[in-house]
Amino acid sequence: MTGLLTAGVALGVTALAMKAAEGTHTALDTALSAATGFLFLVAGAVAHVRRPANPIGVLIALAGVALFLEDLQFTRSPVLYTIAVPLRAASSPVIAHLVLAFPHGRLRSRWERLLVAAAYLVVLGSGVLGLLFNNDPRDLLASSPGSGGAAFADRALELAATAISAGVVVVLLYRWLTGRLPQRRLLSPVITIALFGAVTSGVGTALGDGHPLSEPLLQAYRVLFCLWPLAFLAGVLRARVGNAEMIRLLLERDGTGLAALVQDDEVWKDSRSIDALNAAAGLVLDNQRLTAELEQRLAEVRASRARLVAAGDEERRRLERDLHDGAQQRLVSVVLLLRMAGRRHGEALPPEVRALLSGTVDELQRAITDLRELARGIRPAILTEAGLAAAVRSLADRIPIEVALSVGTVPRLDAAVEATAYFVTSEALTNALKHAQTESVDVRIAVEGAELRVTVTDAGVGGAEIEGGTGLAGLRDRVQALGGELDVRSGPGGTTVCAVIPLAETSGMP
Repeated sequence: MTGLLTAGVALGVTALAMKAAEGTHTALDTALSAATGFLFLVAGAVAHVRRPANPIGVLIALAGVALFLEDLQFTRSPVLYTIAVPLRAASSPVIAHLVLAFPHGRLRSRWERLLVAAAYLVVLGSGVLGLLFNNDPRDLLASSPGSGGAAFADRALELAATAISAGVVVVLLYRWLTGRLPQRRLLSPVITIALFGAVTSGVGTALGDGHPLSEPLLQAYRVLFCLWPLAFLAGVLRARVGNAEMIRLLLERDGTGLAALVQDDEVWKDSRSIDALNAAAGLVLDNQRLTAELEQRLAEVRASRARLVAAGDEERRRLERDLHDGAQQRLVSVVLLLRMAGRRHGEALPPEVRALLSGTVDELQRAITDLRELARGIRPAILTEAGLAAAVRSLADRIPIEVALSVGTVPRLDAAVEATAYFVTSEALTNALKHAQTESVDVRIAVEGAELRVTVTDAGVGGAEIEGGTGLAGLRDRVQALGGELDVRSGPGGTTVCAVIPLAETSGMP
């Protein structure tokens, strides 16, 4: 690009000086020709800065260089004129190549490649023929001047240029009609100027040099041709804004939606924009991967907590069996032995010993009762044998306050679920008995869908908090270990403890 710009500026200054010195061109024609070439150079430089990986900027600048090469034919130097004659229409194939390659910088179909190749061959071939049969004395390679070869070459060049221009216009129209909105927006300025330029040039040429409208139409064509590099530059800037907007929309997406990035060949491709989009999409993918890993870890933690709850319940049952079959049975045996000793030897014992023996039996009875209550608090046998509903009814019967119990159709559930629901009810009733200062408690237990809902409500003084003690906090951890939630709402009007426990698919007889 640096070489093209340097060569283009040098050729532009040289061509401008030659046309001004040649004297057959108007000031407007000279100014428009020079402005068109320099505008192509500027547009190519801007496109290259914006899209260094896209060759379209090189093609735009090359069109400006080719325009200045055409003007070298106005030189007075025979050597330079001989070099310039084959390049007298050098801009035509370059512009055809530029138009068909815009905006991607490459030719996408076989027909486009054939059309561009034909343009280069015809223009350069006709230029060589014109060089060989030229009548100008500055032509150092003219072999048959005056034979009519130059006129034939000029006529062939005109016909070929017309056919190639028509082919380029057809391809552009087809691409615009079949393309989507981004492609149409980029091609519309280029196609508009190409069509108006073709119409004005064709009509002016058809009217002939003597017609009064011929010269204004040709001047209008030169003005439109001068605006063509601005149309390419507008496409570059519009694509830049579109890509920036696409990146901004992708980066500003919130976490609740999914962004689908579709790469469309009809949108200007840019390495920096694509890298930015890939980086943004990579952040989304990394976030999704980390979220999936976090959910997997969370599921593992929940499964681990559920296993701990199950292990704790199993340990409770083992401890209950040990208390029932071990310490409780031994205490009962001691009571029986003491009573047997009292019946056999009671008459022979002093009154003080008989009173001491009777007091010992009473204390042992109370110890057995306390031990039974302890075992029942660890895990009631009725919960294992008869299920949750029976265990809660037994618990309500033992509470020295009025309990309004409502138990729906509750089947046998998983042992951990039943134990958790029972302990929630027991803890809530115990707290109501100790702290609520109320005479009645409402207990509702029901299976709703795939959940077990336990609600204990009292009309006491309130003040219950999960963080206020270890009882409710431990129950919350136990409920959450099964994937459920424990909610405590307490105020001056009373306290409501609500536990919602999801039912596993394997719930059934423990």
